[in-house]
Amino acid sequence: MNRIVYLCEDTPDGVFTAIYDAWAAGIPDDQLSIRMQNNYMMEFFTDYVEVQTDLEKAVKVARSVSRKIGTDAYDMIYKAALSCEEEKIDVIYRFLKLGFSYGHSVVAMHADDRVCRLFEYSRAVTNEAHLFREFVRFGESDEGILISRIKPKNQVLPLIAYHFSDRFPEEDFVILDETHRMGLFHAKGRTAYLSPLTQEAFDNIWKHNQGQMYEDLWRTFFRTIAIQERTNKQCQRNHCALRYRDYMVEFHR
Repeated sequence: MNRIVYLCEDTPDGVFTAIYDAWAAGIPDDQLSIRMQNNYMMEFFTDYVEVQTDLEKAVKVARSVSRKIGTDAYDMIYKAALSCEEEKIDVIYRFLKLGFSYGHSVVAMHADDRVCRLFEYSRAVTNEAHLFREFVRFGESDEGILISRIKPKNQVLPLIAYHFSDRFPEEDFVILDETHRMGLFHAKGRTAYLSPLTQEAFDNIWKHNQGQMYEDLWRTFFRTIAIQERTNKQCQRNHCALRYRDYMVEFHR
């Protein structure tokens, strides 16, 4: 019998839809794999099933997880679904099969590889989101819109949306995710939302960032408060890795 590979959209809703369909199909674990549509290689003796994201199915999975395994488990699964790891969906699926057998206690079973890997994926996403709450730098367009650009490994925009909406409720702002070509859009006094972007749309938004004056002010502030005699480049890299600095203006001359 051919192996079955489900291909889904790389979003939490897409992941949950694929899990719903795979579970309903009752395919044995050794014959099933779930992959992202944009990240797989064709294999021999394999049947591929394209999964269309269905919000109703995704909500059913989310509710079942929260009710039968607990909100802590759901939080871990949701964050793992935002991970950049290729095997994340298989890991989530196998964790759920274990979780529906053991209930709420499954989150404490750290000796089990299925739990351990899910925890690692979730923690990596959480840590990166925490860093980008601190490392986001805004410029300003001629229209007064704050614009920022980041390059994360994982999909952190859903996790930092509330932080910036709460911090800048009366501001119009956009945060662009270069890696996943997504945008977080917020109009003052309204709820922020996420939207996928074409490369053309992404570039058009970014070119409106004309905040040179504010960037120069921030660089001046950064240099002024620094104590030259105590500059420690290694310590800086420990707290702010080089990969985060592409759009941190204080590190650019």
